[in-house]
Amino acid sequence: MSSATFFVVKVAVSAVIIAGVSELAKRMPSLGGLIAAMPLTTLLALIWLYAETGDYQLAHAFTRSVLFAIIPTIFFFITALYLFRKGTGFITLLLLSFFVFLGAAMVHQYFLSDKLR
Repeated sequence: MSSATFFVVKVAVSAVIIAGVSELAKRMPSLGGLIAAMPLTTLLALIWLYAETGDYQLAHAFTRSVLFAIIPTIFFFITALYLFRKGTGFITLLLLSFFVFLGAAMVHQYFLSDKLR
C-alpha cells in the first residue's frame, strides 16, 4: 500500500470512529463518554506508528508519553467540569480548559524532556 493510500485509510478509519462516538454520545452520553475516554486514539496512533515504522522502541516511547499525558488531560476535564457548573459559555469554557491543558502540557513536556533524564 502506498504511503498516500495508507494516509487516506488512516484518516477515514479515524474519522469514522470519532463521528461514531459523537453520534452515540447524542443518544447515550455516558456510553459515548466511556468510549471517548477509551484509548481509541492512542490505539489507532500506536497501530499506525508501528505499521509505518516497525520501530518497537518508538512505539514504546510513544506509549510512555501517552501515559504521562493523562495528567494534563485530567486538568482539561477538571477545568471544563468546573466551568460547566459555573454556567460559563461553551466557547469560553473550551478555550479556558484548553489553555489550562496547554499549561499542564508544557509542564509535562518539561519533565519528560531529555534535559531531565
